[in-house]
Amino acid sequence: MKKLFPLIVLAVVLSASACLAADGLPLSLAGYTLGKDVMTYKSHCEDGEAIPMSDMPFLTEAHLRPDVIPGIRGGSLIYGNCLDNRLVRIKLKFHDQSQKLFDKLLKKYTAAFGKPDSYQGDTFKNVIAWQWDFAKGDQSVTVLLMWSRDNEMRPGVSIKMTLNSLLDAEYACYKEVFAREEKDRGGPTAIRGLGDFVPR
Repeated sequence: MKKLFPLIVLAVVLSASACLAADGLPLSLAGYTLGKDVMTYKSHCEDGEAIPMSDMPFLTEAHLRPDVIPGIRGGSLIYGNCLDNRLVRIKLKFHDQSQKLFDKLLKKYTAAFGKPDSYQGDTFKNVIAWQWDFAKGDQSVTVLLMWSRDNEMRPGVSIKMTLNSLLDAEYACYKEVFAREEKDRGGPTAIRGLGDFVPR
């Protein structure tokens, strides 16, 4: 049974990602679908308030409960907070942190999607990350499969899937709102002197 468990986990996670949505783009991963209202998955998320992302304040991140998906130790659902609450990105982290699992997933992804479009990891292979890009009409999706042994990147195997066209729309909305609010505050402030920004 122990040998079968990783295969069952792979089947659960990949069943949706290997299937293309009706419009020709992969949109679903492990039961979550990009573009859907995130409230659909509220019961899957940790209790407590979801938090806007510090580097992308037009997106909000809700952490998944670690018991929601067999074989997954964590992850998050990231959704827009300017236009609406639609799911923009899915992130999953596996309990199995081995490069062997990563290699198995890479083989499955390559069979489903062909060779990756780009390498996003580092030269020294502390982080190995392959990305697939999909586009149809005005819609675009990226899928990133990653293995890390870098402590700053949370070591292990992870998948990140993003509906970039929706992310871009949320960013455009945010820029418009921010510019309006900044204007109401009197516009951007000027730097007093560059010396203030040299560490001492």
